[in-house]
Amino acid sequence: MRNVIMLLALAAVLVVLTRLSDLAADWHYVVSAAPGQVLYTATFDDMLADWEQYEGRLSAQVENSTLRIAVNAPDSLPFSAASPHFNDFDLRVLARPVAGPVDNGYGVLFRARDLLNYYLFLVSSDGYYQVLRSVDGEQKEISTWIPSPLIKQGLNAENWLRVVARGNSFQFYINDEPVELCIPDDPAGVSTYVNECIGGQMLPVLVDNSIADGRIGVIARTFDEPGVVVEFDNVLVVGPASDDG
Repeated sequence: MRNVIMLLALAAVLVVLTRLSDLAADWHYVVSAAPGQVLYTATFDDMLADWEQYEGRLSAQVENSTLRIAVNAPDSLPFSAASPHFNDFDLRVLARPVAGPVDNGYGVLFRARDLLNYYLFLVSSDGYYQVLRSVDGEQKEISTWIPSPLIKQGLNAENWLRVVARGNSFQFYINDEPVELCIPDDPAGVSTYVNECIGGQMLPVLVDNSIADGRIGVIARTFDEPGVVVEFDNVLVVGPASDDG
C-alpha cells in the first residue's frame, strides 16, 4: 500500500511539474512605463541579438545599420520581431522599400504572441494602408486597403509608421499624421472601401481586445510578384500619452 501511495504522490508531482514547465515556457516579462518614458530603441548598430535574423528566399538580416527584409517568393510575409513584450506603447519606425514591385506591403507587427496571434499595420509603395489581425491563425482584415496621400510612394521613399496602443484602443499614423480605419458596422462584416467606407464608418481609433500584449516587429509582404526588399531603422518605443490627438 505504501508503495502505491508513493507512486501516486510521484505521479501528482510529475503532473504539477509538467504544468509549471508549460506555464514557464509561455511566460514572459511585459515592459511597461510612464507616458513618454523610453521603453526600447533600435538603430541596428548594436543589440542585434534582440531581433530575429535568418537567411533564405525569405530573409531578415541586419545590413549597413538597417534591418533588411527580402521576400523572394510570391504571397509571403516574413517578419522580424524584437525580444521584449509590450502591452501599452507608442511605437515608431522608419521604413524604406528598396527593390521589387510597388504592389507590396510593409510595416509593423505588434502585440505578436506567436506565429498565429498578432496585429499588422501595413502600407504599400503605391499609396495604400491596411490593418490586419490574426487570432489562433484566423486572419481578419480589420480595415481594408485605403489610399492615402500621406504615403510617400515608389521605391526608396521613406515613410515613418507609428502605432499607439492603450489597452484595447489603437491609433495609427503615417508620417506623423493620424489615419482613419474603415470599420464595418457588423462585427462579423467585411471592411469595404470604394471611395468611401461601405457598410461601416471611418474611425480614428480601433477598439479591439483580442490580444493584450506581445512583441513588436517589422514585416514585408509580396502578392503575385516576388522580389520585395524593405529596410527598417530607428525603432523607438515609448510609454503612450494618456490622450493623443
